[in-house]
Amino acid sequence: MRYIIGIAAALVFVPLLLALLFMMPLEFCVSSWHLWRADAATEGRVISSEHKNHRGNTRSLIRYSYTVDGRSYESDRVRAGWISNKGYESGAGSLAQFLSPGSQVSVRYDTAHPEFALLEYGWPKWSLGFSLAVWGMWLGSYVFDSQDRRPKSHVLYGLTRGMWLLGFMIILLLPPTLEPKIIPTLLGTGLVLSVVAGVYGRVRYPHTAAVTGGQEASF
Repeated sequence: MRYIIGIAAALVFVPLLLALLFMMPLEFCVSSWHLWRADAATEGRVISSEHKNHRGNTRSLIRYSYTVDGRSYESDRVRAGWISNKGYESGAGSLAQFLSPGSQVSVRYDTAHPEFALLEYGWPKWSLGFSLAVWGMWLGSYVFDSQDRRPKSHVLYGLTRGMWLLGFMIILLLPPTLEPKIIPTLLGTGLVLSVVAGVYGRVRYPHTAAVTGGQEASF
């Protein structure tokens, strides 16, 4: 029975772990490429707007038109990314509720290929938040020595803990789309969290040599 439960758990959690380890970083890379492509801005107008709820998640179905060099275009891409391009918000927002047909919107587009456009210019917070949190936890498991369960390096301990702390902060506290202007703040916050975690690691896990020396002295 335990064998069957173990197999069932592996079938569920292994694909989920692989998805979080690799799909979210891939989503971040794709969204970064989309933001690099969307190098110009123009005014557009909403054609249709629908907000859908499904099992606690929300989706914004928005179609809009815009004009570039006298030519009209239409698009339904809301955000940058591969998964988030249609406005998946996972309960974190409701963009379509604030946009009605005829509303004026700012559209970012690719000057080389004007048919490519975005309504919201920024990274999906899930792509960055889950990437930092999951990779921070996974890499953090390799920081500890397999014998005495102490960090091999307090610097690496601080960096990995800082990564997953920042990831959870992004997921819990920030809006669905992370604008480029917030990146310096996130980098500064991550550095502070890493330093604090590193200091905590030094207090909780004193250097192995110091502990060994103390034991030898006591004997």
